Order: sequence, then structure tokens, then C-alpha cells
Amino acid sequence: MLRARRRGIFRREYDVFADGEQVTSLVGGRRESCEFTVAGNGYRIERADRRRFRLLGPNGQEAVAERESGREWRVRAGSGNLTLAKPSIWRSGWEIRQRGTTRGEIRHDGAFKRTYSAGVPADVPLPVGVFVLYVVLVIFERQAAAAAAAGS
Repeated sequence: MLRARRRGIFRREYDVFADGEQVTSLVGGRRESCEFTVAGNGYRIERADRRRFRLLGPNGQEAVAERESGREWRVRAGSGNLTLAKPSIWRSGWEIRQRGTTRGEIRHDGAFKRTYSAGVPADVPLPVGVFVLYVVLVIFERQAAAAAAAGS
């Protein structure tokens, strides 16, 4: 289980934990991008456009996430493909599916909390798991911004 804790209110920076131990920090950049380090290797998540993100690592491009619809994203990685799916408009969480089977979920831990939980499958490498978590964090941020804009 991965957990992300947002650092402050106005910054897109998160500390990421696995089994209670901090494994990395996501340091925000411009245009919904960020950088992080896992096991001494540097990674960068870049937004290619509003529908696609890339994970770049020591071996070049490691994964790509592409929006298929408003409720589904496809993640292609060398370790295997995943689907991020929002099963219901009434639930805020996103399911992680692998070969058509739900294998985990990413959710906000509460309306007034700055923490998020991700049940990423154990066979997904940590950098790809962090990437998947970050894509959903950006989706949550976009939804919050849209809700705030609609309320004004």
C-alpha cells in the first residue's frame, strides 16, 4: 500500500510512503510534472498533453498513461499494462485493473485530510506505482479546481 501526503495547500508536492516508511518525495514542476527518486535512480513525470503523461527514468521512457475517456486511463509499462477506472460518478476513488480484474484502488482518505491511499498490485514496480498514483493525484487536483471554478 502506498500513501501520499500533500505538503501544504498550494503546492503540488507529496511525500510517498510504503508500509509506513517514506520511499520518495514528488517535487512539483510546471505543467503538472514532477520529479522523484527511487533507490538512487531519478525519475520524471511529464504531461505530454491533457490526455497523456509519461514516466521517464534511467532507461528512457518507462511508462505512459493515456486518457481513454473521462472515467478511464490506460497505463502502458514494460512491466505490464494497467487500467485506471472510475467505477461510479458517486465514488471518488479510482480502481486499478490488470487484465480485466480489479487489483487495487486509489482514494482520497477524507475531505479534510491531505492524504491519499493507493493499493497498487505487488507485481508493479515501485516507480510505476508512484507514476500511477501521481496521475490520479493530478486528476483529483483537476476535479477540485473545476469544482472551485463552478462554485464561483
